[in-house]
Amino acid sequence: MSVNPFHRSIGVLVVALLTLCSAMAVAQPPDEAAERARFVGVWKGFAVHGRGERPNEGPVQLELTITERTIRGIQVRGSDRMDHGQGEYVLRMGANPKHLDAAKTAERGRSQAYVGIYRLEGDTLYWCVSPQKQRPKTFETQKGQFLLILHRDPTERR
Repeated sequence: MSVNPFHRSIGVLVVALLTLCSAMAVAQPPDEAAERARFVGVWKGFAVHGRGERPNEGPVQLELTITERTIRGIQVRGSDRMDHGQGEYVLRMGANPKHLDAAKTAERGRSQAYVGIYRLEGDTLYWCVSPQKQRPKTFETQKGQFLLILHRDPTERR
C-alpha cells in the first residue's frame, strides 16, 4: 500500500509541530502554583551589604516564614525577636529578573508595600527589595533598597 504524498506531508508537519510544542513547554517558566510551592518554608539569613559578598552576615538578621500566599517577617537580635508582621505577596515570573512584591498592614491599619526582584537557587533565596516605589534593577544593597540572602531552614518541615 502506497502512502499519499499529501498525507505524508501532514504527518511530517504534525511531528514537527509536536516537537516544537514540546520544546516550547520545556522553555516556559514554571506555573505560579509550582513556583509558590518552592517558596513554602522558613527562611533565615541577613540583609547584606553590597552584592552579598558576605552572605552569612549583615546588619539585620531575619527569619521569614513563607506560605503559598503570605510572608511573615521576624527580625532577630540575639535572643530578641521583633515581629515585622505578615502580608501577602505577588510573583511576576515573566519579568527578567523575576518580581516578588509584598505588602503588609501595620497595627494601625497603614499599609506598606515592598517591590522587589528575586532569584531562587535551590534552598537559597535572593530578594532585593525596596519599600520605595522604585523597583531594584540589580541584586545589591544601595540607597533605597536592600538585598536579603536567605537559606531555607532544613529543620522546618514544609
